[in-house]
Amino acid sequence: MNNTKFLRILRAGLAALLALTMAVSLLLASGCHVDKNGKDPSGGTPEADIIGEWEYERDASLPDFATMVTLKTSDIEADFDKTGRGLVTVEQFIDGDTVHFWNNSHTEIIKVRFVGIDTPESTGKVEPWGHPASIYTKTRLQNASQIVLESNEEGTPTVDSTGDRYLAWVWYKPSGSDTWRNLNIEILSDGLAMGKSTSSTRYGDVAMEALTSARTERINLYSGKRDPLFYYGETIDLTIKALVMNRSAYSSLKVRFEGVVTKESGGGIYMEEFDEDTQQYYGVYVYGGYAPLAPKFLVPGYRLSVTGTADDNENFGFQVSGLSFSLINPTDDDTRIIEKDVEFHPTLITANDLLTNDTLENTFVRLENLTVTSVYTTKNNGATASDGAMTLTCKSADGKTVTVRTVKLTLDGETVTEDYFMGKTMNVQGIFTFYQGSPQLKLFTLADVEILQ
Repeated sequence: MNNTKFLRILRAGLAALLALTMAVSLLLASGCHVDKNGKDPSGGTPEADIIGEWEYERDASLPDFATMVTLKTSDIEADFDKTGRGLVTVEQFIDGDTVHFWNNSHTEIIKVRFVGIDTPESTGKVEPWGHPASIYTKTRLQNASQIVLESNEEGTPTVDSTGDRYLAWVWYKPSGSDTWRNLNIEILSDGLAMGKSTSSTRYGDVAMEALTSARTERINLYSGKRDPLFYYGETIDLTIKALVMNRSAYSSLKVRFEGVVTKESGGGIYMEEFDEDTQQYYGVYVYGGYAPLAPKFLVPGYRLSVTGTADDNENFGFQVSGLSFSLINPTDDDTRIIEKDVEFHPTLITANDLLTNDTLENTFVRLENLTVTSVYTTKNNGATASDGAMTLTCKSADGKTVTVRTVKLTLDGETVTEDYFMGKTMNVQGIFTFYQGSPQLKLFTLADVEILQ
């Protein structure tokens, strides 16, 4: 493997806990640097809780395991989801071992879990070396001229235990190169994944050699060193307002706050809390993951104490994830129900508020007297959860244009179509969100719509 050096600054910050019982303040040190050994080269304490830089350069003297296996290229013009081998393009990066691709004919989105490897988590929860693994995968595929997916069994696409993701070997050609590289094996060789039934896979022998080499050479997660992109410090107690108004400061840190659940969405919840100083609600999205106890806690109308890792994620936006749950012996770091059946109401806002007041993001809001002027329905053959969702372009009473985005809605068991909204004037309530930088109201249920005419 050619020496490939890439440097990614994810966050620079220094968390300082200044009081025992008072509110925590966070002091940021601009330009702080952590070298590839996880130490502060300026002479600071190595144990300081620094979220800094991750730098990795592979030793050129080590074997290049990623090219020790060969891709069959005679049939790569096909669709992987039909034949088990085919060219793809990236649709969305998720983490180190999960990426969504478009198939070769660009007719289906393929959710792919890399076979034979298991990288540390960096989305639903954050684990040491999760962010470096995610950066590693993204960097290589972004700089690839071609990408091919290959199933573990010849000619037979297979799915993982969720039934929602394909298992695949990921091959890529680096830009300017004619050599196909096996990314699964490369991730193992550079110490950013553990093995997962590796020896019994299609390329098991070489993959196990790569994994053994990473362990022997003590590379990255096998180095015994701290991940410089992971926060190892104490939990920071704060308000939702303090968290969301200082996102970059708290990103990658472990935080704890209280709030009321207003909506459930996508395995997570929207929470908000009223701030007396500004007389305004502030909101945040909290991802509950696949924890079996999550549905018992993440209920609209519950007031919760939540502890998790703040993450300013370019795919999912700002969120808190990595929650833990306990019914019997909860600790301070477990999600706790403080109160049930809390009465809550949307904040009445104007169209101008939606367009200009971004501090209301992720709060439960209400807009009145909107007239729907056009409707667009997302159609992708069920490839994503957005299939059947609608985008409503609306005019407010004072002539401003605002957007209402729905989930897939049903009425009496039937899917709601564009005719239900087109040309209607309505009051509507939902969550203030952003899509590609533009504000919108996210509508989750027809119960939150009042058709006026």
